[in-house]
Amino acid sequence: STPAARRVSPPPLTGSSRVCVRLEGAMGDEDSDIDPFDMLGGMGEEEVYKVTLVPEKASADSAAEAADDPSAGQLHQAATDNSGLPEEALAQFLRRAEAWLLDVEAGAPVPEVPAGLAPGVEADCTALLDLLPAARSGDLPAVLAAQWLEPVAAALAGRRAAAEGSLPAFRADLRAAAATFAPGAGDEDAAEASAARGAGLLVVAVASLQLYLRANWTGPPPEDVGPFSLDDTKDPTAPEKEILDALEVDGEPVYELLVGAGYLWLALELLGLLPGGLGGAGAVGSSLPVWRGRAAFVWQLSLAEASERGIGQAPRLFEASICALVGDGAGSRGALCGPRLMEGKELEAVQRVTAPVLRSWRRGGGVSEAEALLRERRRIHEAPACAAALAEAPGRIRSALITELLVRLCWYGRTKPYDEVASKACEAINFKYEVTGVMGIKRVYQTVEFAQLMCKTETGGDNTQDGSQSKSKTDGDGAVPARLSLLEVDDMTDVMETPKVSDSLTEGEKGQLEKPLTSAEQVILLARCHFLWVNGNPNDELLLQEVNALAQRVLALERTEREADVADGPLLTANWLSFSCGLWYRCRAEHHRNKTRERAAFQLQSLVDQFKDERPSAGHRLLLAHSAGFPARFHLQREMGTRMMRMGMVSTAHEQFKKLRMWPEAIDCLMVAERNVEAIEMVQGLLETGPTPRLWCCLGDLEREPKHFETAWVLSKKRFARAQRSLGREYFKREKLAEAVVAFKLALEINPLHAGIWFTTGVAEMRLLRWEDALQTFSRCIGVEDENSEGWANLAACHSQLGNLPQARTCMSEACRRARESWKMWESFQGICMQLRDIQGVIQAMRRLAELDQGARVQERILGMLTQAVVADADGLYDHRTGKAFEKALNDFFKFMADKCSSRAFVWRFWAELQDSMGDRKTALECRMKQNRAGQSQLWEEREPDRFTTKLEDLRECLEVIANTLAEPAFKEVAAEQLQPFAYSVRDVAKRLFEKVDLPGGAPAEWKKDLALIQAVCAQVEAQLAAGQGCTP
Repeated sequence: STPAARRVSPPPLTGSSRVCVRLEGAMGDEDSDIDPFDMLGGMGEEEVYKVTLVPEKASADSAAEAADDPSAGQLHQAATDNSGLPEEALAQFLRRAEAWLLDVEAGAPVPEVPAGLAPGVEADCTALLDLLPAARSGDLPAVLAAQWLEPVAAALAGRRAAAEGSLPAFRADLRAAAATFAPGAGDEDAAEASAARGAGLLVVAVASLQLYLRANWTGPPPEDVGPFSLDDTKDPTAPEKEILDALEVDGEPVYELLVGAGYLWLALELLGLLPGGLGGAGAVGSSLPVWRGRAAFVWQLSLAEASERGIGQAPRLFEASICALVGDGAGSRGALCGPRLMEGKELEAVQRVTAPVLRSWRRGGGVSEAEALLRERRRIHEAPACAAALAEAPGRIRSALITELLVRLCWYGRTKPYDEVASKACEAINFKYEVTGVMGIKRVYQTVEFAQLMCKTETGGDNTQDGSQSKSKTDGDGAVPARLSLLEVDDMTDVMETPKVSDSLTEGEKGQLEKPLTSAEQVILLARCHFLWVNGNPNDELLLQEVNALAQRVLALERTEREADVADGPLLTANWLSFSCGLWYRCRAEHHRNKTRERAAFQLQSLVDQFKDERPSAGHRLLLAHSAGFPARFHLQREMGTRMMRMGMVSTAHEQFKKLRMWPEAIDCLMVAERNVEAIEMVQGLLETGPTPRLWCCLGDLEREPKHFETAWVLSKKRFARAQRSLGREYFKREKLAEAVVAFKLALEINPLHAGIWFTTGVAEMRLLRWEDALQTFSRCIGVEDENSEGWANLAACHSQLGNLPQARTCMSEACRRARESWKMWESFQGICMQLRDIQGVIQAMRRLAELDQGARVQERILGMLTQAVVADADGLYDHRTGKAFEKALNDFFKFMADKCSSRAFVWRFWAELQDSMGDRKTALECRMKQNRAGQSQLWEEREPDRFTTKLEDLRECLEVIANTLAEPAFKEVAAEQLQPFAYSVRDVAKRLFEKVDLPGGAPAEWKKDLALIQAVCAQVEAQLAAGQGCTP
């Protein structure tokens, strides 16, 4: 990206003055104050260093402090500027220009072209500078109108009139034009003159991507004057369908009604993301990995079945949008790895949840050898340069980029490292927040204050200024997106828009609750909303209240309008798009309440309609398009249809989905309305006019006919993975397990990022007794979804069947860690530990069962074996210890069980045996007494003869042990207290057992034998009483 570092000679030094030298080596950066002459003497020929001379008074530390200021109006002018080094000045200019494209504040000034450049390079930089505002606002026609980009514009000019099948030729022409415009721009050893032109190709890619976002996400609708059509009123032409087909990735097609899909294709081609586009078409720059990740995630969101719930996710795009930014955990570094970005624990946390997916995909053949070499080249050359450039950027840019990563992690379901990464984003702008209770009222006529859930924020700057929505100007004048109030929807409501906080709060505390936020602060709170939404139950009212508190904090307005560009109009919020996203999350949080449901529905419609508003400008809206997580227009329309269906407006929702050509959702509406025949007729009619693989799959779902899925598979030229997934599910339901496995594996070869399909495939293989195949399948399953507890449990079952008990224990331990509330997991863990003779593991499992109120599942047989192993000091145990080593752990477990399961007689019996072995016979006698009471209560309630016999034998043994113990001289004092009540207890047992044995029909011989023995115990105890060992009865 940036020019290659070369040896440079320092300027002559006068006298004995010293300078601060920044020395950057191949493996990292080091700042040190050394003498340049000493340094030059130690350089080896095999090493290349970049040396920058910095005046001692303007040290690198002060430069870092300037860059950290989130309120800075312009990018940090590094103290390393040196007009005598044109190569370094050019590199710094290009870094600042690219950072300006990444900025989230509209007021940041465009950097200036440095002096001292060669005339041709200076002209290129000036031309590049003129294009930056147009590129950031998505005005690609204005970018291509520049004379500087004439070769690229000429290659794009004829695309509108292209014929079907001309895409490969157009692609070749585009590459040739890029090579003509910027020869060798993609080569790190190229001449410096090509650096600005390589950045020019990046600007074209950025402008194309931003234009696509404008046409589908933010609005206002752009003029249809570019090289690709933006007409959304007619069906795609043949060349446009060719582009839609080219955007299919990992067996997942794009949404068929995308507006301006050609601009997405162009951005992907220039950034080198399309298959076969090895190295791209020449776009370079220090921020290239960032824009490549952005384009990949936009591509992901454009897929027809893309969902944050795990459907339609492409592993190739997961790798480009996340893993390329954070590395793969195997020594590679990403573009967001480094000082002042992400390092240490937060980076390790992200890699722990992303690297397994990447390894699983690569192991399955998802990356060709050529692609692997390209990724390695990018890792070596691009990622370090990007990290170094971003480290110099202001805190608001770094925070926004880390927040982007957070949004993507949440969308892909990798939410475990959220807290660590979010803290890094907050640290970059010195921002803190918490959702807490604040005393106040929520209703107009409420007189008693209660704790209201609100979001409190704190920044490193002045926090005394506050904003108040009640004092803001009316909405609808362009100051903020159209906001519907509750009174506008229901003039009888008594619910306030936001809680009115208590007057006891200080002005500073009120400011923390009401002060308007900056753009970077708003997107952090929006990322938290996204995390809560995807990580929790959307029907959990407590979760929705927290989302609402965060959204309301984003919606805090300024008291006075911000000065803005003429095209933007007056603004009362930091950013129009983040405000819109706050309204969207407020809608999601209000759909469950009767008082706010109507407002939420109308507000959602308003968010769709505002797409066509002329103000604010596209440039302002696009500032946070990648960070805020705002949905595409067609996603908002689909959510509207879903809300209509849930509110009972099924027919209206059906028409909405038909208009959007979202056929599965339209079919669902007809199925809910019990109009199954109409649904089949609708799909058949569509197939007659324009058959597609998706429509054949819809018909297959309706008729449950496997042939329809096979037709879809053939029609897609064996690329539509959903056809095989649906076919596999149908075979699985019909118990055709072998056929289901074949279908699933065909689908997974194309797109392995479906943990549910891996899981079902493994289950089918287990039923077919293919244990080794199932072992591999479940390994891939947990590689895709590490939190799948059932996948870990089934992996443990496969290891157990294959005799790999230690591995089975490890896998089952992971399953229990992820599903601590599932007694089934702990019972399975107990079984594996028993096979391994793992006493500690068995104790842990039984304790957890008792904690889950499943004490009845603590088996007498297992507890007895455990006690016997400890009492007998058994050897040959799992961890090479003997039984006595677990004496204390088992004793603690019995203490716990005595509180949880005191009515189970065998617990007291085994505890007594353990106490006897430990020499605590007094406590053992107390346990026997409790065993006697618990045993009698269970015995007389037992109706099954065999169980009665077993419990009777246990009780008789208990009575004999107690009688013999009380007869010992050492227990004379205890006998004086316990012998008489014990005698009463024995007599009662003998009497009730005699009555049961004497019943008509006879009794088993074992009962009569036990009766005789119990009567003998009774006689023994009475003899002891007569001898004066206890109180006279």
